[in-house]
Amino acid sequence: MSRLLAWLGTLPAWCHVLTVAAVPVVELRGAIPLGVHLGLRPLEAMGLALLGNLAPIPVLYYILLPAFRYLRRTRLFRRAVGGYLAHSEKRAAAVKKYGLWGLALFVAVPLPGTGAWTGCLIALLLGYSLRSALAALALGTLGAGLAVTALTVLAGL
Repeated sequence: MSRLLAWLGTLPAWCHVLTVAAVPVVELRGAIPLGVHLGLRPLEAMGLALLGNLAPIPVLYYILLPAFRYLRRTRLFRRAVGGYLAHSEKRAAAVKKYGLWGLALFVAVPLPGTGAWTGCLIALLLGYSLRSALAALALGTLGAGLAVTALTVLAGL
């Protein structure tokens, strides 16, 4: 384990930012401050975080819903997946009222549970095409990225 951690420490900052941004829950909300902390310029950290956060979306679009449906049938994940789906379906009802703009606004709010991963699931639940969903998610992620970058700079990280 110590060798793995030592090796990870040798990777450049941009690798860390891209990787952290692609992780659900953390997404760019954690990747931007991390990038700035590792010495990247704020806009550079934001750009890398945007790329890292949006990169998994096309793959997620095709595997997320089937994977959740499968996991919901397993004893180990039934409760967690069921709760996450119920949360997303509730959010989808509010997003549906405003369409793709609602989806972009939902993702733009830089709070836990409102990122591109949940936005992708909501887009799937609402039946949006990949192209439409990706455009809304990109716009929302840009908004969240700008907010997180501004907060990071103001906090002096």
